[in-house]
Amino acid sequence: MFCPQCGTLSFPSPSGDISCTNYKCGYSGPANLKTKIGGKEVDLSKAKSSTNVESRAYEVIKDSDKMQGVLTKNTYMCPKCDCIEVFSYLEQTRSSDEPETRMLTCKECNHGWREY
Repeated sequence: MFCPQCGTLSFPSPSGDISCTNYKCGYSGPANLKTKIGGKEVDLSKAKSSTNVESRAYEVIKDSDKMQGVLTKNTYMCPKCDCIEVFSYLEQTRSSDEPETRMLTCKECNHGWREY
């Protein structure tokens, strides 16, 4: 709940009254449980909350330790097999005031190299 006067986060007592935790405000009384949402007055005392768990479909990635990056074409050429399809990503390998290092991996032969 929030204090109806200053907006500070306040926790209601079992009776529904709140005491504002902001020492400058000092509001103590009933929580204003009616508010306007979209032009309509809504009674928040009838609001319900749910913590039901929903099942989700997910896919397990088996090679998660092998970061590939974004596939680029015609931007880089593999120095080993001359393939022009290369995975690339940026990684901060040095201190924060230095530029990132571009990590590159060939799609065909999995040869990896870096560009500073």
